[in-house]
Amino acid sequence: MAAGELTPPVLPTQAELRSFARVASQLLAEHPTPALGSRTVKRRAGIGLQHLDHRDYVPGDEVRHIDWRQTARRQRPIVRQFEAETSGDWFLMLDTSSSMTVEDASKWHAALQATAAMAFALLEIGHRVAVVAFASDVVAEVPPGRGSQHFASVVRGLRAIQPGATGTRSNLAACVRRLFGTASAFVVSDFLGPSDLRPDLAALRERCVLLHALQTYEPRELSLPRPGPIELFDVETGQSLTSQADPAAESVARIAHDEHVLRLRRFAALSGIAYSCWDVAVPWQRVLLDHLVHARTA
Repeated sequence: MAAGELTPPVLPTQAELRSFARVASQLLAEHPTPALGSRTVKRRAGIGLQHLDHRDYVPGDEVRHIDWRQTARRQRPIVRQFEAETSGDWFLMLDTSSSMTVEDASKWHAALQATAAMAFALLEIGHRVAVVAFASDVVAEVPPGRGSQHFASVVRGLRAIQPGATGTRSNLAACVRRLFGTASAFVVSDFLGPSDLRPDLAALRERCVLLHALQTYEPRELSLPRPGPIELFDVETGQSLTSQADPAAESVARIAHDEHVLRLRRFAALSGIAYSCWDVAVPWQRVLLDHLVHARTA
């Protein structure tokens, strides 16, 4: 499917985002495993700190920080959020290469949903959030921002991003120069590229306090049509070859995928990267929460 033929993205609803953020905020706050030599900024709140924004109440918040006027207006508990609660910048990195749009672009739409949900949850607990879309280079950005109003900018940015046309490759390393200070990154990609983009992840890891990698995949990509001669086409390189479709060829494709995932999983474990592989048929809420639980306990 060509980039211009993609259906408009369906992003999570506000109700879905709030429900996800209530749980995710507890998993994201004060992560216990920062990178070696990094500086951890503790969340704290009290008299004299600059009021920054509001967010939903989560268990453990101090009752004295509840904003009763906002609580009455929104019909749910709302607390004041202070400048000192923020603990760094998060860069959400979204793969826009050609391979993200195969098989009705389900990987692409899932990646957009996951990116929007993570942005909302991180903003809710006071982080600054930026979005960086990459292919062979950085193709679009939403600059770092903070607070609930910034989420509207993130949504506009996500809706405006278009995946690359046929022949557009992945170059995650192009995002490295965007990181600074005590930044953390969350990458959503199928990691189909030279060496599974592991050198790119290694370059990012050197610049991050925390690095998350969420690999998307569509099982239908591993299924071949009925037996007979077929032409295989690599959407990222534009190259094609003729092959024979049969059960043995499909088995080879599945083995290659499993090896790809295993290489990334082992590399992530050795490099201190929180990694998950996502069958995009599984709802984003379940995948992201499982990923964050694993990242916190690993």
